[in-house]
Amino acid sequence: MRTLLVSVALFAVARGEYVVRSFADATRYRDECVQQHAVRGSSLIDYMRQVALHTDDVDSRWCVVRCILQKSDLLVDRGADEPQLHEPNVHAQMQHSNAIVEDPEDIRSETDRCLREWDADGGGGGGCRRAYNFFACIQSTEYDLF
Repeated sequence: MRTLLVSVALFAVARGEYVVRSFADATRYRDECVQQHAVRGSSLIDYMRQVALHTDDVDSRWCVVRCILQKSDLLVDRGADEPQLHEPNVHAQMQHSNAIVEDPEDIRSETDRCLREWDADGGGGGGCRRAYNFFACIQSTEYDLF
């Protein structure tokens, strides 16, 4: 079974299709990103709550959120403060993570709202802060990213 899943994933990657990430994937990415940015780790959910309470202007924990989004192929890095959300991947991730909902179009409208807020931010606070603001916007909805 594992061989089949790996084969399907490789086929999708070879065709350039987005591979939806699980909560376990996000947790693994968080562990890698926490090491990369040398910040204190905890569970993914606790970690995101801690970041939400942190108000310093420059925070390496925001960069962990950016790193997680990059590893999830939801964010394309175009330079120090120029990250760009990969909108089709964000929509695919949100649809998959919230598959059992009454109105799937509601997920798209909430995702679109957070993407518009991302665009309106215009880079203020740097790429790490923008990535965190997008994540916080998604978390403020009733839906999950992972």
